[in-house]
Amino acid sequence: MAPNSLLLLSWIYNPGVDVGLPATAALAAVALIGYLFGQRTRQSEHASQNVQRQQELQRASGIAHQLESIADSLRQDLASHHGRLASFRRRLSEAQSTRDDQTWQELCSEAELMLAPTMQLAQQLSLAYDSIRQQSDALETFSQARTDTLTGVGNGRALEEKLEVLRMSAGRSGADFSIALVSIDRDSNARAHNGNRNENSQLPELARLIQSCMRDRDSVARYGADEFVVIMPQTKLTGACILGERLRKLVIERMSATVSCGVAEYQAGDDQNSLLGRADSAFYSAKASGGNRQFVHTGTQIREHRPGGPGRGAEAALPATSLPPIPTAEQVSSQALAPVGSIPD
Repeated sequence: MAPNSLLLLSWIYNPGVDVGLPATAALAAVALIGYLFGQRTRQSEHASQNVQRQQELQRASGIAHQLESIADSLRQDLASHHGRLASFRRRLSEAQSTRDDQTWQELCSEAELMLAPTMQLAQQLSLAYDSIRQQSDALETFSQARTDTLTGVGNGRALEEKLEVLRMSAGRSGADFSIALVSIDRDSNARAHNGNRNENSQLPELARLIQSCMRDRDSVARYGADEFVVIMPQTKLTGACILGERLRKLVIERMSATVSCGVAEYQAGDDQNSLLGRADSAFYSAKASGGNRQFVHTGTQIREHRPGGPGRGAEAALPATSLPPIPTAEQVSSQALAPVGSIPD
């Protein structure tokens, strides 16, 4: 470093030092150094942002390409199947008008030829659904409006949108789906860490464990301050309990804590509040029973799920009316989007 620069730095840290420069010149030099340093820092940050933005654009381009490929493949498969279906309908019309044995045999042969492609199309549609869902999840990461900043999973808005999609699908096709409401038991958390560990610090870890127990088609969102909702498409109540049991064991092993879980299945006529309300009621029953339990709401009663137990008839059952109040949709949304560390009303 040049002697003049050393003198100038000495003056910056101790203005009483005589560096042989007028005060105005020294101040101007200090301002220039500060500007150049700040400019270099901003350029470095800007370059880093550009690199990150370019990577995100490449990822978005990959997602768009995948969605285009899925759409093209489905378009070709559906067009081919539509041609077979048109031929079958012609044969059916002929059979209805002539009603002779030969036409009937031809119709049976046509139906046999359609069977394998139809089953193949059903499999392709199922695979396409999974692929589209994966790309949809990837697109969600571009919008923090649907992501909980602390845990990286969905927030209240994402939960509402996913439930509405599944609810509409269930209304059209009768498809099953279930949800599970999960939270760490505070007493077990305090005992495991002698009351010194902040509960919010465990939420990202719990979110990761929940995701490790999920299937590809499942999704999870933060619900309120310290709870998560797992959404399980094409799943009935019994199947949904499998995730809860896996998670309970994993949390004990990995976090030295316990969780409570409440499970409910979509029923005809449900809206989001009624479905979440049943899961919430089952969850509170698990908490009230001491925690480290999983309760299910069947629609008429609440009972504890005991895998490998003496039989379902022996499970504890509660009337569905003896429950704590259910939060409104506005409360759910405000809690899920509340700043980290805030406590809901």
